[in-house]
Amino acid sequence: MAGLYGHKWISSYGTSDIKLDDDGNARPDSGIWAKALSGVSGQQIAYGMKLCTQRTGEQAAWPPSAPEFRDMCLAGQSTLGIPDVATAWREAVEASSDVINWKFSHPIVHEAARLTDWYSIRNGVPKAETVQNRFNKRYAELTAKMQRGESLVDGQLLLGQEVQAGALEVSDKLNDLVVKQRIKDQGLDTKSPDELRAELRAKMGIKR
Repeated sequence: MAGLYGHKWISSYGTSDIKLDDDGNARPDSGIWAKALSGVSGQQIAYGMKLCTQRTGEQAAWPPSAPEFRDMCLAGQSTLGIPDVATAWREAVEASSDVINWKFSHPIVHEAARLTDWYSIRNGVPKAETVQNRFNKRYAELTAKMQRGESLVDGQLLLGQEVQAGALEVSDKLNDLVVKQRIKDQGLDTKSPDELRAELRAKMGIKR
């Protein structure tokens, strides 16, 4: 920020977020920017900086305030329609008790929680704060992927399709595929219904 705005930034905010009094103790207003940017990822801060360089007119001449810069950092994810990380974490915790039936506000919440581990989220293992930090990191990574226009497909999991259809429907589809494959392996797919019924009656000893 100092490099971008020069003395305008320094005269407004100084060179450090921590301010000391005459006795060398931190003042009550220390860490204002750290507090304002709590929960904002490095990628989101980079996005906010990018918006600063794109400002024009009077806005371009002066640095934003801490709350204004936070909004700029989060502007990228709001245009994507995804919740902020704190809201996403609360949703993940609530959903962890019934993942199959939960209606997620956005697929990214499900994916970040899945990568974090549903069991850890539900039980706070090894420690709730550790799990939340892990979720925040995953969420920031996925948000950055979306901002770059990348897909959220991870391995063989097609996230959007799974969330939309629901885990139960996905399971039904898999079972259906298994049954069809077994029918094909046994050569039953080439026989007519009448032929199949005749074979079944013969196996059961039914004569008609």
